[in-house]
Amino acid sequence: MENKNNRKKSSNFLKREGFYVVLFVCLCIAAAVAAITTGNNKKAENNPQTSQNAGVDSQAKGDTTLPKKEVTISQKDKEINNAVQVKTNDKAETKASTNKELEVSNTTEPKFIKPVDGEIAMKYSETPVWWETSKTYRPNFGINIKAKVGTSVKAAAAGEVKSIDNDGAFGTLITIYHPESGKYTCYGNLDKEVKVSKGDKVTQGQVIGKIGNSSLRGMADEIGGNFLYLQVLKNTKEDPQFSSENPEKYIKY
Repeated sequence: MENKNNRKKSSNFLKREGFYVVLFVCLCIAAAVAAITTGNNKKAENNPQTSQNAGVDSQAKGDTTLPKKEVTISQKDKEINNAVQVKTNDKAETKASTNKELEVSNTTEPKFIKPVDGEIAMKYSETPVWWETSKTYRPNFGINIKAKVGTSVKAAAAGEVKSIDNDGAFGTLITIYHPESGKYTCYGNLDKEVKVSKGDKVTQGQVIGKIGNSSLRGMADEIGGNFLYLQVLKNTKEDPQFSSENPEKYIKY
């Protein structure tokens, strides 16, 4: 009987004590879960800030990097454009310089020879001079060189025959262009039978005709028919009063 009571007491004790053990274990588990949850929450709170900061840093870095690339590309484009512009300018300057050199080489000082030997009967004068036969003042945009009718007339320099005219002012008149100097020489009061044709290339000293007393202008009456009328022109597009030069500047008589 006592044994039964003892067993019953032991069983009740174990049940009571077991309940407390289980309760303790549950409390420990709950405490552990709470601790873990709290720790995770703290980490979660810290991690968004870190990730946000990282995002901001990443964005900041991205913002810094992209403009650098854009600036770099823009600078390269500018450098290329500038280089092309400089190269183009250099080419333009080189071309202009070459053209200028060619222009200078094409306008060198003329080296003319005497087309005929003789003395000056009437000098070059842009200022009107007195003409006894006509009783008027007139300019003379060339020189009149005394030489007998039939005297051979030579080209003062190499060039191309541009025109052969026959009129009452200067009689038979041959005009030659000289590319080396860019000048024109005109030979008047020639015989109608000339030795060249329009477009012919002539050499310096080549006979182009002879004096022929073909001028009907007052100068024939003024100084006689035995002369060569010689002009030097800068161009043939303007009137001689604007384009003529004194032949004695290039040919000494």
